[in-house]
Amino acid sequence: MRLLADRHALMQNAPMRTLLFLFALAICPPAHAQQQPLAFEERFTAIDESRWRVADGWSNGEWTANDWRRSQVRVVPQGLDMLLSSSRRGEKRYSSGELQSEQLYRYGYFETRMQVPRGSGLVTGFFTYTRPAGENTWDEIDIEILGRDTRSIQFTYFRRGRQHITTLPLPFDAADEQHTYGFEWTPRAIRWYVDGRLFHEEAGENGPLPQTAQRLYLHLWNSETLTDWLGPILPWQGPWRVTVSCIAYAPSYSGASLCADDAG
Repeated sequence: MRLLADRHALMQNAPMRTLLFLFALAICPPAHAQQQPLAFEERFTAIDESRWRVADGWSNGEWTANDWRRSQVRVVPQGLDMLLSSSRRGEKRYSSGELQSEQLYRYGYFETRMQVPRGSGLVTGFFTYTRPAGENTWDEIDIEILGRDTRSIQFTYFRRGRQHITTLPLPFDAADEQHTYGFEWTPRAIRWYVDGRLFHEEAGENGPLPQTAQRLYLHLWNSETLTDWLGPILPWQGPWRVTVSCIAYAPSYSGASLCADDAG
């Protein structure tokens, strides 16, 4: 903007011009401030396609046993339902659902309230992610619950493709009912919360923290190859579903849950 280019000349002129310049800065905030994503609280009475993309007709690669189908994601009285079930429509033996944000986020507080499925070979993930080019551009922050052990939770982050993972026990079985899970991402730390309680924090001692703007995701998937991590798929346990009553975001963490008020 010419206003910024002329700053030096304005500040050397009469006091009135200085006041006018400062006033102009006050009413014209810099572009990065104007582009700060707005807070939201999504209860899924419908799928807002201005906010969400529903993955359809593709898969994440050979290591997944499922592809993504829009038909596996639907609105139900409890919120959003994602179904992982056997499929004959594509090359994969299973189909499931994935939701991803239209908006890119760089820092903030992200939260969901959900009930996950139990079952060997499954992962429910709530996370932010970007990888626009090679592994060196891969940043990610995860909350993952494995179907083989729904009494534990995994907190992970990636910076430039380097992974740092922590697994902790939960004081409940995540498959029994809905619970609230969230993470706060700041330039100096990542803090993970469960039902409003701080569960884990990373401040860079184990490796640099993510810095790149990312999309927000929630999905359910399975694998026939990552058995050391997930266990084998047991088809007779399916179909499997995750029920999501809320996803919410705020530019900063207020100290209170965004989704907890539908806990009753």
